Amino acid sequence: MIISYNNLSPEAMEAFKIKYSLGYYDFITRITKPNGEYIHVVPLETEDAMYMVKVDVKIDTKVTEEELEKELFSSNQYDIDKGKDTDEESGDDTHIEPDSLIDGGHDED
Repeated sequence: MIISYNNLSPEAMEAFKIKYSLGYYDFITRITKPNGEYIHVVPLETEDAMYMVKVDVKIDTKVTEEELEKELFSSNQYDIDKGKDTDEESGDDTHIEPDSLIDGGHDED
C-alpha cells in the first residue's frame, strides 16, 4: 500500500519516527507512476500492513558560477593582512588592540 507521509495514522507515524530516527535517505526508492512521473517512497512494515510511504524529495538545482562566486566571496570578509573584519556594506572596520583586552579597554587618568 502506498500512502503519503502526511496521511499516516498516528501509530504508523510513530513507527516511522522510531524506525528512521536517524533519517531515511539511504532507504528512499524512486517509483515511476504509469503516467511517467516519479514518486519517492520509504518502506515501513507494521504489524497490520506493509506501507510504501511517499516522501517529498528536494532535488538540488544547478548553481551558476556567478551565484557560487557571490556565495563564496560575500562582502563580510576577514582581512588576514590587517587582522581585522571588514564589512563593505557598512564600511565598518573592527580592530581590537591586544593591550585593550588586558586592562579591560579603560584608559587610566
